[in-house]
Amino acid sequence: MVKNSKKILKLKKKIREIRFNFLKLISKGVKYHIGGSLSILDIIVCLIYTKKIDLTKTSKTRNKFILSKGHALGIFYTILMDLNLLSEKKYFSQIKKHKFGGQLDTYNCKYVDWSTGSLGHSIGVSIGMAIANPNKKIITIVGDAEIDEGSVWEGLFFISEKKIKNVHIIIDRNRLSASSFIEKKEVLDKKILNQLDLNIYRGNGHNLKDIFKYLEIIDKSKSSLAIFDTIKGNGIPEFENSLKYSHGQPDKKLITQVLKNLQS
Repeated sequence: MVKNSKKILKLKKKIREIRFNFLKLISKGVKYHIGGSLSILDIIVCLIYTKKIDLTKTSKTRNKFILSKGHALGIFYTILMDLNLLSEKKYFSQIKKHKFGGQLDTYNCKYVDWSTGSLGHSIGVSIGMAIANPNKKIITIVGDAEIDEGSVWEGLFFISEKKIKNVHIIIDRNRLSASSFIEKKEVLDKKILNQLDLNIYRGNGHNLKDIFKYLEIIDKSKSSLAIFDTIKGNGIPEFENSLKYSHGQPDKKLITQVLKNLQS
């Protein structure tokens, strides 16, 4: 427990650094979906900096990771730069050449395991990866609006029925889509999920102790589904639970003030 407490303190510091650096990119004119990026920040930092997803390994040897909600790619690139796997010069060069766009793709970044942006496909792709790589963990993060896609449920039932052991699905339940509040997603609360042959976990996506409990579940020899309650725009009061900044961009005055507040 003490060991985890020390890790959590380090990760909290890292989360603050990544949040600041991500917003610095926004201040330099790069456009990203701020709300949905910040809602998964704590989760993705824990996954990568605890090396559940070890980006320092080659794609052939590391666990696979699919960021199904590819519009949160700005956080991923910020982490790559923090790990010195992508230079800031190369990043801005790729932006200028339009090779780094609004979604992740495998053609322009070797740390991307699957091109994303078209919703509903990641769980099916994860299944294929899991069958092809039975000794690796296949981890995917999907948004709560994405679960309206029938292919998501087909994938869950397939994993359960075929007893696939190494797929781990994280639902970012921030309760906002790109354009509206998601008032009801009752299916995520119903006991039907408990009938699936999966490890079901529910937690707070901004509580690192909850996230660490889930990381332990990933180590088990059974596929899992985690439903994390999160806040869109988490950590920045001006952006939290805001439809405007779900994918809208702040003006220069606001982003300058936000960065100043983070430094104080």
